Amino acid sequence: MEWIGWWFQFRALKILRSMGASVGPTFGSVAFDCMLSGVWDFKAHPQKDSGANYAYLNDEAAVNECLLSCGHIGWLVAVGSAVYDTDGKFKQWHDQLKGSVSAYVRQGQSLSRQSRVRKAAFHLEEIVWIEFRSATDLNRALAAHILRRGLQARQRNSDGSARNPKYGFSYRRWHDYVTAGGGLIRTGSVRVL
Repeated sequence: MEWIGWWFQFRALKILRSMGASVGPTFGSVAFDCMLSGVWDFKAHPQKDSGANYAYLNDEAAVNECLLSCGHIGWLVAVGSAVYDTDGKFKQWHDQLKGSVSAYVRQGQSLSRQSRVRKAAFHLEEIVWIEFRSATDLNRALAAHILRRGLQARQRNSDGSARNPKYGFSYRRWHDYVTAGGGLIRTGSVRVL
């Protein structure tokens, strides 16, 4: 379901390994993607037209522990637009590729739970980076509403266990902050043609 994030991680690591990057550390069950002058994780963020539109980042406890232990956490976020599978052909292909139906899917079918619409394509427009070297830095981003706490806090994993709350990233609020010349948060971007 989240192939865009895996695609971006693969492409980014391929480039960054040539610059000396290695696999990042693990805190709890969260393995961060990359170590290169600090700890980095890669995320994809298809833009939507509604709300603040927060992208899921990582487990709050793992991020806080990483920041305390390593003195750095940053994200590279692939921002773009998704093309959704409106005719169901991508889902058919995806179902054939993934093989047998999982217990989670069977349970959802018995509850008449609708399958999420898949993203059939992604048009990368910009790569945003944002990094923190202290809890103070992180709190500035929270105060500016660029980051948010508690995403997925009331949701469940496919095995039924409670999800740990995650930080979220708002591209729109980040863009407004940068445009206004915020300057207190280490951040930047590269447009993709």
